[in-house]
Amino acid sequence: MSSFGETIRNLRLQQNVPLRVVAAAVEIDSTLLSRLELGERFPTDEQLKRFADYFHLPLKELSAQVIADRIIATFGAEEETARAADMVMERLTEYRLKKNEKPKS
Repeated sequence: MSSFGETIRNLRLQQNVPLRVVAAAVEIDSTLLSRLELGERFPTDEQLKRFADYFHLPLKELSAQVIADRIIATFGAEEETARAADMVMERLTEYRLKKNEKPKS
């Protein structure tokens, strides 16, 4: 699975669009876009929405990529990080099940 930056860069290159054109479309400067593509910075929520609109991508998918990128940037690609991600999945599954349970009358 690609990072947010890789996804944006690959789409931009596939569409043969210069960095400055995409940057202008999402209302950021070219330097910031370059840093986003390289994974040196993360987009704001508003910038993320603009990228989703520009490239016609699901916002939730891009958001998930950024969350994953942030986790790896913060905690590294260590075994413990992967185990923690597994724990999150388990807890989310439990949370969703409890949320969908109806109280008995």
